[in-house]
This record gives sequence, structure tokens and C-alpha cells, in this order.
Amino acid sequence: MTSQREAFRKPNMFKILFNTTLGIILIFIWSRFVDISQIFSTILRVNLVYLVPILFFMLLSPVLRAIRLKVFLFEKMKFKIKDLIFLNGAAMMLNFFIPIRAGEIAKGVYLNTHYKLPLGKSIIWIFIDRFVDFLTVLILTTILFFIVPTTLSIKFIIILTLILAAVLFLTYLTIFRIDFAKKLVSFLKSILIVNSIKIYFDKFSTFVLESFSILNRHPKDICFMIGITVLAYGADAAIWYFTFIALGANQDYFKMYLGQLLSALTYLIPAAPGYIGSAEASGLLILSGIFGILPNLASAMIVLLHILLAVFILIFGLISVYSLKIEVVVLLKRVLKRS
Repeated sequence: MTSQREAFRKPNMFKILFNTTLGIILIFIWSRFVDISQIFSTILRVNLVYLVPILFFMLLSPVLRAIRLKVFLFEKMKFKIKDLIFLNGAAMMLNFFIPIRAGEIAKGVYLNTHYKLPLGKSIIWIFIDRFVDFLTVLILTTILFFIVPTTLSIKFIIILTLILAAVLFLTYLTIFRIDFAKKLVSFLKSILIVNSIKIYFDKFSTFVLESFSILNRHPKDICFMIGITVLAYGADAAIWYFTFIALGANQDYFKMYLGQLLSALTYLIPAAPGYIGSAEASGLLILSGIFGILPNLASAMIVLLHILLAVFILIFGLISVYSLKIEVVVLLKRVLKRS
């Protein structure tokens, strides 16, 4: 039993140490491009009145995503929207402090423990829900790149459009042309040489295809989920928008919307606990590198927002854990075992 615990603790500890080291490196690189004293001088001039809409949209974002999750899992079980909102809050806190996709796994574990849904499929469904998020991000990013002025070349935008088309095509096959997808999987399996890999590939691909069938829904359900995601990113964009206003620097709302979409894509990259380093570096890259906002102003907004998010996520997360009556230690053990 002890050896099993060590087996799953070591990879997780390595991931956390690696992510933390990466965060420290990113903080160092970020600090080379900005004036730290000027950043904090800008933050000290913040207009506290605008913290109200910022906090409102911070709360609205997980609420909207909870509504999407409810619609997403509607055919499997009817969930209380309150439970899903608090589940998002708990997941946000876990993702913030343990950035190894702990929040998504915790959702699956909770659905298994409290709603008796199969653990493996619960976790996969949560990641498919996130995939809907990712798909919407790709679609909106591609559209906004043709509308919002950036420093990126047209070649980059064309490449992104081609990636979107490929992802949409594969998603369509996986959900609505399951027979063709199975034939494709069968062909890929036949070109594998090692028999043990063939068996694993067959089991995994069959499991994924069965899990993706949850998206084989009426078009109005799919459109509703995408629409809710659009609104959720609208709330995220409003957070950036009002944070800039709080610092006395108005920005175009659609620029902030595109910025949030690009920021969402950076979460695919490993991050340190608390997103220290990765938030500052990616924020500077997006706001200054792509949109041309002054580095110190862009970084002041990101640092201020990072502080506000840390406080909000901690408070909302603790309230969520208490409301759901989650045994944190037990949940963490199961999450780390599945990570």
C-alpha cells in the first residue's frame, strides 16, 4: 500500500516542482521587461469603486459555466444548479493551488461520490465539458482575429483557422459519424506494431468515443452550451475591462474579449501554484506583445487582477467546500491518485 502511494505521489510532486520552477523562471523573465516600482505605483492609484463590477463578473463567470455543465449532463442526471456552482468554486480553488488539473478531476470524483456516476466517465465528461470551452475559444479567437487589430501576421491567423477547421472536422466525426470514427481507429490500430500498445489504444479509443457520445445532442442544446460559453467569456472580458478602468486606462472591450480567449489557451501550458509567473508572463505577452499596451500598465492590471483573483478564489472556494460538505483530505487523496 505504501509503495502504491509513493508511486502516485512522486509523479505529482515532480509535476508541482517542475511547474513551480517554471513559474520562478517566468517571473524572472517578466521582471526584465517591466519596472516593478512603477507597477505598484500604478496599482496604489486604483479606483476602489470599480472593484464592485470586477467581483460581480468574477462570480458570474463560474455561475454561467455551472449552467453549461447542468445542460451538458442533463441526460445523465438532474443536478442542483447550486451544487454545480459550488463545485466550480471548489474546482477553481484546487486548480489555483494545485495546477495539475486537480479541479477537473475533483469534479469527476465528486460526481462519483455524491451522485454515483461512474468515476472514469465522470472525469472524462468533465474534460469534454472543458473541450466545449476550448472549441468555443478556438471559434471566437479565429473570428475576432479578423476584427480586432493586433500585431500578429495574417499567416498566423490563417494557420489558426486551419487548426480550427481540423478540430471541428475531427469533433464532428467523433460525435456524429461514430461508425467512420471507429473505422479510422481500427485503421490506426492496425499500423501499430507492439501488441500491448494495440490493446491499450483500442480500449482507450473505445472509451473516448463512448464518452463523446454525450455530445450527440439536439442542435439547440449544443448551441445553448456554446452560447453560455460565449457569455462566460464575456464576463471574463468584463473583468479585464473594469480592472483597466479601475487603473484609469480605458481599453476596447472586444480587445479584452480576445485577450481573455488567448489567456484561456495559455492554461494548456504547465503553471506554478497560484499561477505565479505564468499569469504575469502570458498577460504581458498578450496585452503588450499582441495588443501594444504599455508593458508597465499591462503588468499593473495583471498583478492587481492576480491579487483580487487569489482572494476571491480562496474565499469562494472555502465557501464552496463548506457548502458541499466536501472532506478535503479524502478528496485530495483521490484526486492525486487519479492525476
